[in-house]
Order: sequence, then C-alpha cells, then structure tokens
Amino acid sequence: MSIGLKTMNDRTCIRSYVNQGVIDALRREIAEQRGLSHLADIFAMLGDPTRLRILYALTQAVELCVCDLADVLGMDVSAVSHQLRRLKDRNLVQRRREGLTIYYSLAANESVQEACKLLDSLLERPSLIH
Repeated sequence: MSIGLKTMNDRTCIRSYVNQGVIDALRREIAEQRGLSHLADIFAMLGDPTRLRILYALTQAVELCVCDLADVLGMDVSAVSHQLRRLKDRNLVQRRREGLTIYYSLAANESVQEACKLLDSLLERPSLIH
C-alpha cells in the first residue's frame, strides 16, 4: 500500500490504494448498461413538478383530457398541453382520440410502471420527501 499522488486521465487524486480491478470492472459494467441514458431521461421528466403532478393525476384517474388536467392542476390548457407533449415524446403517456377530444393515460410500458411504483413508494413515506 502506497500513499501518494496518482494521476489518471489528467485528474489528480490523493489516495492510499488503487483497486484497478474494481475500477476496470465498474467501467465495463457501466459501459454495458445501455439503459442508464433512458433512465436519466425518465428522471429528468420526473424532475419537473408539473410533469410529476400530471403523471400522479393519471395514476389516480387512469385517463383524462387536457382540459380535465388543466382544471385539476389549476393551469392553462396550453401549459398542460406542452408538458403532455414532452411526456408523450418520452413514451411516458399515450393518447386516445374520441371525436374532437384527446384523452391521455399512462403509457403501458415497464419504465412508466417502475416510475409510478417509485412515486407511490415515496408518497407513502412522507419522511423521505420532507
């Protein structure tokens, strides 16, 4: 075990031991995790309070039109529509047209189901979010 200055990729770090095996294994594993970018995108979508409130409303009501969501959230239809478009572009919500009305619901995919489970879990434990 040596204590000293270690330089790796133009970054200087002082540490007592370099476990190169662990570093190499983690690099390989992270490189193989193709879903991390998708997961980061989902978290970015969930990081916006309006989008999070829309998703929560859709978990409770199953399907709502833009006007319903605007009323629930106390927002303009155009602002809600903009956020719904972003959620739809990321495949987090889906839409269904009935005449002139478009209804939104949660997309039927594993990412949305996992995000909703996480949301429910956090909301059930207020001490984690306050």
